[in-house]
Amino acid sequence: MEIFKLAKKLGCAVLFMGMTAQTSFSSSRDDAEKAYKNGTYYMKKGRIFMASKEWTKSLEIDPTYADASYDLGGAFFLLGRLDDAEKYWKQTLKIDKNHYKAWDSLGFLYTQKGQFDQALENIKKAIEINQDYVNAYINMGFIYASVRQIELAIESWKQASKIDPKNIKAKENLARIYLSIGKEKESIVIWNEILKLNKKYSYAWYNLGMIYGGKKNYKMAMEYYLKAVEFQPKFAAAHNNIAFLYALQKNIKLAEKHYLAAIAGNERYLKAYTNLAALYEQTNNVNKAIAKLGELSKVTPKDPVVFNNIGFLYARQGKLDFAVQYYKRSIKVYDKYPNAYYNLAEALVQQKKYKQAIVNYEQCIKLAPKSPKNVKTLEKIKLLSAKSKSRR
Repeated sequence: MEIFKLAKKLGCAVLFMGMTAQTSFSSSRDDAEKAYKNGTYYMKKGRIFMASKEWTKSLEIDPTYADASYDLGGAFFLLGRLDDAEKYWKQTLKIDKNHYKAWDSLGFLYTQKGQFDQALENIKKAIEINQDYVNAYINMGFIYASVRQIELAIESWKQASKIDPKNIKAKENLARIYLSIGKEKESIVIWNEILKLNKKYSYAWYNLGMIYGGKKNYKMAMEYYLKAVEFQPKFAAAHNNIAFLYALQKNIKLAEKHYLAAIAGNERYLKAYTNLAALYEQTNNVNKAIAKLGELSKVTPKDPVVFNNIGFLYARQGKLDFAVQYYKRSIKVYDKYPNAYYNLAEALVQQKKYKQAIVNYEQCIKLAPKSPKNVKTLEKIKLLSAKSKSRR
């Protein structure tokens, strides 16, 4: 009886211990789930670092949590920590070798590193596990396009589009690659398919505008660009192209309006500044052109082109001291910019500083040895050398 009672007690004790372990495991899993959901919440809010902290915590609680490991790799990828991204995606595959998203993501990572064979191997593994995983076909297309296997890239994106006919990314890639190989009709068809799926997709309107602009069908191009900015009012490139078309029509006010809209949409959009400056120059508003490029120089203080262009405008006004100053600033920013040396030499010639001009002409030739200007530039150097000697 005592033995029975003891056994009963032991049995109860064992049962109790088992229940405790089960409860503890359940509690840990709940904590891991909670941290994982917190990470997902932060990621949706664009707070990538906080998401990575929560997913790290989730993995510390439960090292076998494959989705936490996978998403943590994704967070590190977005943070530019590619080695950590690779580490956690590989860890995901140790937990679950059939995690096709991890295979695909590793493939995409290797594509970014230029390791195309390894990338393709991983993405094919993802497709082997899940033949309907659209993203893998899209990434496979990128690999083939990167190594110039255009037909295979097209087939990959067609397959992605076949699996998911509403996948805009797959169609967009097809439209772009068709255009790159001169198949404009096919590209137009695909862009229009995208617009049937989403009429507000501004990039489709913009690219159609680019195609018709290339055909010099400016009326159609304008219609498409205007649609692009209707759905994306801060679309800088579209505003810039609209302005350019208005400038062709000599509609200065509307051209200026859209160049300014392009700059408002992207204050670093160099083309809009330089095009607006050119518009001002053509309409004899050189001071406004200089002022606009001056604004850009504050935004992009390491861009030699901007300083060179300001110098050119000052030279047009005959303000050679200012022109020389800005050409030298351009060279200081980037001492391998041949245009700045050439323009500086031209300004120095006007100032009759022939020896300095020769040095800068020679530097221009050295940096751009195949320039068609070199023959004339060498002639200028000979004449200047003769002038320099005669002044002694």
